[in-house]
Amino acid sequence: MIRDLLEVTDANILLIIGDDQLDSISDLLKSNHYHKTQKATDAKTALAFYQSTRPDLIIFGPAHDCTLDKLNTHLQALDPGIALPPIFLINNEQAHIPPINAGVKDFINSPVNSEEFLYRLHHLILNELSSQESARYTKTILATIQQRNNELQESQLEIIECLGYAAEFRDSETGMHTIRVGHYSVCLAKAMGMNDREAEKLLYSAPMHDVGKIGIPDAILLKPSRLEGKEWEIMKQHTLIGEQILNRSKNKLLQQASLIALSHHEKWDGSGYPNGLSGTDIHLYGRIVAIVGVFDALTMERPYKKAWSIESALELINSESGKHFDPFLVELFNQFLPEIISIKDTYKDDYASTTLLNEYVSIS
Repeated sequence: MIRDLLEVTDANILLIIGDDQLDSISDLLKSNHYHKTQKATDAKTALAFYQSTRPDLIIFGPAHDCTLDKLNTHLQALDPGIALPPIFLINNEQAHIPPINAGVKDFINSPVNSEEFLYRLHHLILNELSSQESARYTKTILATIQQRNNELQESQLEIIECLGYAAEFRDSETGMHTIRVGHYSVCLAKAMGMNDREAEKLLYSAPMHDVGKIGIPDAILLKPSRLEGKEWEIMKQHTLIGEQILNRSKNKLLQQASLIALSHHEKWDGSGYPNGLSGTDIHLYGRIVAIVGVFDALTMERPYKKAWSIESALELINSESGKHFDPFLVELFNQFLPEIISIKDTYKDDYASTTLLNEYVSIS
């Protein structure tokens, strides 16, 4: 609600004026119910009042040691970058019109006509209070929009995380696997110079690399022994299924995740699947997740295998440099191994969830 509904006489006024006019202007304000007026006849007093109670309006006339230019300079130094309150100038120079950039919103020539003075004063204050209320309203609306955008983004990320967990639930893994893959991917992306904003997107998109396993039959997905022939061909379809699921969305994170789902089993030497891509023809996101996904899969315990040591997993990754993995990314992986290990230690497997999962698998 605009403060037009409030009394403009509630406005805070700073009166800066010489002794010869101080009493007459002050009495005029007081007799018309402008009770919140502070009076100053010099710059030091005026600035002290300004700092203690930021006025809604400044009435300025010739004062001791204080010109209009000096006043503006002092006020801008106190509140750099902040709009100053309007100045109502009592102009003693009849033929002089104040410069536009002096902060003066209106002026009246001396000797002051009381009715004209009060009329202009009323509308100056009304405009200022309305502007302040409009600014507050705009700030509130923008804050509300930002809050709702944040809530929407959080909801989207929660859905994306749940989608990643859904694939892990069917694959006898814990949600910590998806979390680690996301953090490992961010670590490698930043190591190769990717900006923070782009790298952080991998935190949410990389964990969905295996979402296509949702479409793989349990008899194949949960088989504890090696897959043979046709079984393996069906298993490889999870890359295409994942891409088809995720690519249906216009959400940029899901679009990014679809690239990862499709490409994270491609190999640097072209022997991977589903499209047999090689080298830099494989999307960077897929090349990153290929390394961190293998590392995490090797070093986590599964129902059908013991966890590899970090040393053994690293040895395999290094042996596959230039074959399975991008040699540059392998080099970075070695270089940032302490950070990788720290992530692994931070996001350990939730064994309670694993037990529950294994019970579900055995019942199924």
